[in-house]
Amino acid sequence: MGFFRTPAGRGVVLLFVGLVLAAVLQAEGLRKQAQIQPAGFQRDLALDVTRPLVRFSRALHLTTPRHELQAAIGREDEDRIDTGVHLTLPPPAGPLPRPARRHIGTHAPAKPRFSAARPLRLWVAGDSLAQVPGEGLERVSDPALAVLPVESRLSTGLARPDLYNWFTRFTEIDTLHPQVAVLSFGADDAHDFMAGVPNGRTVGPLGSPSWSAEYRRRVDGVTRELNAEGVYVVWLGLPIPDGPGFRKSFPIVNRILESVARAHRRGATYVDTWHLLDDAHGRYTPYLRVHGKLTLMRLPDGVHYTSAAGDLIARQVLAQLRERYRF
Repeated sequence: MGFFRTPAGRGVVLLFVGLVLAAVLQAEGLRKQAQIQPAGFQRDLALDVTRPLVRFSRALHLTTPRHELQAAIGREDEDRIDTGVHLTLPPPAGPLPRPARRHIGTHAPAKPRFSAARPLRLWVAGDSLAQVPGEGLERVSDPALAVLPVESRLSTGLARPDLYNWFTRFTEIDTLHPQVAVLSFGADDAHDFMAGVPNGRTVGPLGSPSWSAEYRRRVDGVTRELNAEGVYVVWLGLPIPDGPGFRKSFPIVNRILESVARAHRRGATYVDTWHLLDDAHGRYTPYLRVHGKLTLMRLPDGVHYTSAAGDLIARQVLAQLRERYRF
């Protein structure tokens, strides 16, 4: 005990007390940091440690100063963990009806027409793979097209609403008044863990029937919610990746995105970026020929796009939209 009577010992004690006090005052922030960690032992341990810390801090009202400070600077929701998958429409009771075939001699319905006076409003949103195609759409020089500010949030998706709740964001886009939503999700969803799973249900590993059913429920729900608001949905598929890491997981997500778009073909479409960016033999390639010139399409990580790839995807998005709209 003599050590703690020395100046160095008293310094250690003060440091320890300060760290404990800081942990108690910041308990809810620590709890959120634990919550949003990748699934695994470290996350489980962090949750086990912070759970009683939050209870203790709340019991003594030690969280109040932090809440008041956050409210004063307009960040009162910073510590809130929202894992809810906010889908208001009930799932369909049975399989979706197949679109009626158009008989020979019948006229297709007139395409909605947009112009400079009434442009088609596009909202691009999603994970990090949404940014570059969104910028490609922004570069399109067409007065009949209005691209809203791109919303790209790193490391987010439909599997982890605790990181960022896109389901909540989708309920707020009525203020943007888009006619089309171009969505890019899945690159950060291709793993086993999902937050916000309904009570009483469990989700198995990536690609299992239970995982696929829950992810499809989310993609299908988002599509139906946006369609109900009059928004046509463009799902961007995941691109062919370099290396084996994502080569097995990305197709699992792509199959779900494509099947949902096919089931809602009147309100959604799927853009196949995998085969848009592979080579003539179906293999990954960082370069493609554009107007006869060999052009870099992928960043060194083998997943993300260059601006040239963003332009290529943007052209494909517009080509598929022109099957539905005139602009």
